Amino acid sequence: MSYRPLALVTGASSGIGAAYAKLLAHEGHDLWLVARRGDRLHALAGELASLGAAARVDVRDLSHPEDLIALSDSIRSEPGLEVLVHNAGFGVRGEVGEADSVKLLSMATVHVDATIALTSAAVPAMRERGRGAIVVVASIAGRLVGSGSATYCATKAFQISYTRSLAREVSWKGVSVQALCPGYTRTEFHDTPEYAHWNRDSVPRWLWTTAQEVAEASWKRRKREVCVPGWGNRLVWWLAAVPMISWFREQFRRRKQGR
Repeated sequence: MSYRPLALVTGASSGIGAAYAKLLAHEGHDLWLVARRGDRLHALAGELASLGAAARVDVRDLSHPEDLIALSDSIRSEPGLEVLVHNAGFGVRGEVGEADSVKLLSMATVHVDATIALTSAAVPAMRERGRGAIVVVASIAGRLVGSGSATYCATKAFQISYTRSLAREVSWKGVSVQALCPGYTRTEFHDTPEYAHWNRDSVPRWLWTTAQEVAEASWKRRKREVCVPGWGNRLVWWLAAVPMISWFREQFRRRKQGR
């Protein structure tokens, strides 16, 4: 039996996580699937088996510290882990003081604490082995500022900065580290009560990508510190460095709210 390297994907039950798991199975990896929805994970594991990949199902909620600690400990005891894709995350809408602070803190735990804990657990063995790949799914939102999503933008900005710094620490040891920064992606991300009154059609079609396109772009460019899939998103990424862009974004948002 030929050797198949092991890849761990968080948030694997749908969207970018599921697409990445399928891509890695095609690339010859076995999978370690982590998410909250066990039924989705077991269904995905069955699909991956048809691709010749063995899949381990690990049902965890990374906003719960005990689950995060347990998963980190499991990673440390798995020296053969060669790929870590930290995709778990979600969005919370609303201005500070109006948005649910418990949800905001849970989001920050998944985006910030889990990023630190999981990479800290995975890096030592990869560095010792002289190979490995880590992908942290951030967002182009981490490049933007604006009211209504302050915590989301800030936690994604953390992921970008942290991941780029980590890349400088370990790339010379043979470990690639990437901040994956998609924009609007056709997934279930917006199918939550948070976005019940949000209209997808308000976003131009040229800014949308699919989960498969995001995963493929990331893996193809996995040795880059930052990957922004889609030409429209790359345009937004570079324009975001212009202060006036954030000002115009805020004026547009206020006009829509009738302020």
